Amino acid sequence: MSRLQGSARRFTAADVLILVNGVSAFGSGLVYPYTALYLSDLPAMGTAGVSVFYGAAAAANLATTGVLATGWIKPPPALLGLAGTLMLATGFLGTAVADSLALLCAAVLFIGCGQGCLLVAMVPVLNSLTAQEQRRSVFARRYRAINVGLGLGAVAAGLTTGILTTSAVPWLFVCNALSYLPLTYAFHRVRARERDEVPRPADAEHSTDPGGSGDKERSGGSGGGRRWLGAAGTLAVLFQLGAYLFGHSQFEATAPLVAVRLMGIGLGTVSGLLLVNTLVVALGQTWVTRLLSSRDEAYGLRAAVVLWAAAYGVAATSAFGPLPVRYAGLLLFAVVFALGECAYSCSFHPWLIDSVRPGDVTRVSALAGGAMGIGTAAGPSVGVALTLTGEATAVWLSLASFCLLLLLTLGRRRPAVPATAAGAPAQTPASHTGDTT
Repeated sequence: MSRLQGSARRFTAADVLILVNGVSAFGSGLVYPYTALYLSDLPAMGTAGVSVFYGAAAAANLATTGVLATGWIKPPPALLGLAGTLMLATGFLGTAVADSLALLCAAVLFIGCGQGCLLVAMVPVLNSLTAQEQRRSVFARRYRAINVGLGLGAVAAGLTTGILTTSAVPWLFVCNALSYLPLTYAFHRVRARERDEVPRPADAEHSTDPGGSGDKERSGGSGGGRRWLGAAGTLAVLFQLGAYLFGHSQFEATAPLVAVRLMGIGLGTVSGLLLVNTLVVALGQTWVTRLLSSRDEAYGLRAAVVLWAAAYGVAATSAFGPLPVRYAGLLLFAVVFALGECAYSCSFHPWLIDSVRPGDVTRVSALAGGAMGIGTAAGPSVGVALTLTGEATAVWLSLASFCLLLLLTLGRRRPAVPATAAGAPAQTPASHTGDTT
């Protein structure tokens, strides 16, 4: 019995947040593979509806993260997450019933703003629930939960649309909207816990940095010689931009294009690559996290970049071989790339948190979220431009070279806050409340 009680005690508030984040990812997996097909088939939408959905969502997301990054408004992260999930639920419900471009645009603005809020809120909230020595494991588990949720959602959507065709997609939007409600409740509980454990005078005391440096930074002053963001925060944002510009987005968009058009691989193999990638992330995340546990987070990010470059190198080498070699090379590419994702997921956010001052975590997270959005949107264009060379090897080797440039953003530097100072407050939900109110 005591052993069971010990297991129960180890299931923390961070674990709950990760679990319900996985549930919301399952909802996303239900709709994202079929959103464009569904909207393009609607008489009132067509390709214009597809453009509105993705364009307006991206613009609203970037605008939201941009405003939050300025620090002009500093809502508590848990409250920001709660608002974001409610906006996402509202937006997807609206998309399910939208019968005109105007209504679709209104619904998508909720989706984009909600995505921006949720993206900015999740990192500081998880950090506030996690001791410093557990950060790497927590963010790795979150990445795995998201990937498993997306994969299972896509499978469920495939089975549903296979039986009911795309006429079932509006109901999938409804299911996706409902999938955000457990996450909404989790943020509500975190916010309630913050209010219970942190007296209001303490909130007021922590709302500014010691010595007033926070006010000077927000106002753009140069007091103490500090820049608004600093070199560490800038490098973190640049790394995130490059990771999505030359990494994540290239696997999702460019790899299928090159495989089919330049390497003569069938469409079925594209699904196989995605499946292998998801399985390796799900099964290998714990092993990679444990393997990197004795190293600092910057080492984990270097490993991620090198693994991505190696994956591109494997694909480039296989392009010279006959069809079976190309098939085998691309499957190995998917495996190595997934291992790089595992190294990235357990390293990036802990590295970001340790690289900046506690009061800057939410702002830098917002900027990193915006960089991720830009990289995701612009990455496919980079890949398409490279495919114009008509040579698969040139595409893969170019991407490998671009990836290796990210090593320049990972210079050796010490954390912005001493480990004891950074880790101690992170064990209580109050650690970032003052910094973001």
